[in-house]
Amino acid sequence: MRKTSVLSTPILSTPAFLALVLALGSLAACNRSEPAPEQKAQEPVAAAPAPPLTYKRTSPDAEVSLELPVEVGEATALYAKLYSEGRNTLDAFAEGATAELADLRAAGAPARQLAQDLNYKLTAETPKLIGLELTDFQNTGGAHPNTVVTGLVWDKAAGRLLEAKDLFRPGADLAKANAALCDAIHTAKAARKQTLELSGDLKACPAIDTVSLTLAPSDQVGRAGGLIAVFSPYVLGPYSEGAYRVTVPNTALQGVLAPAYEAGFLGTAPPNPAGTADGA
Repeated sequence: MRKTSVLSTPILSTPAFLALVLALGSLAACNRSEPAPEQKAQEPVAAAPAPPLTYKRTSPDAEVSLELPVEVGEATALYAKLYSEGRNTLDAFAEGATAELADLRAAGAPARQLAQDLNYKLTAETPKLIGLELTDFQNTGGAHPNTVVTGLVWDKAAGRLLEAKDLFRPGADLAKANAALCDAIHTAKAARKQTLELSGDLKACPAIDTVSLTLAPSDQVGRAGGLIAVFSPYVLGPYSEGAYRVTVPNTALQGVLAPAYEAGFLGTAPPNPAGTADGA
């Protein structure tokens, strides 16, 4: 009998082979990756709202306001301190005004609306420090309003306000800086055609590490051109002379600034011959 060759058998039609093909097809289908579901477009993340830089409160008895520069809003710890303390101060003033004016009205005396404004301005900023000036204007019903100006310097890393002495090397000889401060005071008083004599709360030129200081602007970006000493009305002379702001340049501060801060003092401060940008 002639043997049939295996190769001559039509294997494509065998039931076993068909079962194998179906099994392999099913396995391949399982292994194929399913198309990824259509991804939803990500919703844009909303930016955090900028903190309020102003606060106002008005009533028949008092009008109060606070204003902060943008740079303070970007310094979280400094902002928290100045905004909360400022608001508390103004609220206390407004509540005190209400009580005071109620007493005046009860006594039949004139009662005018009182006011307080706290206005902070940036003077200069270095990589480590922020310099500010606070003008505190108060109308308390007296013969004239009162203005107090204060310099502030904030240490970014330490998260605190510095005292004047913190800006200088411990034990540094401040003779040159003190002389420059005294010269600047006399120049400012002369520019206002005032006597050079200190006839206010101060009777002699003060030491630079005992006065209210802030940073002076510079012609070098991101640096301080020196220090500004600020004096409220009545400090260097009568109220009519107003507030004084006098600059001690970097040339008078060489070698006496605290090592942690001295690299931030570079360049030249703009001239301020009148010693102030505004009056009382």
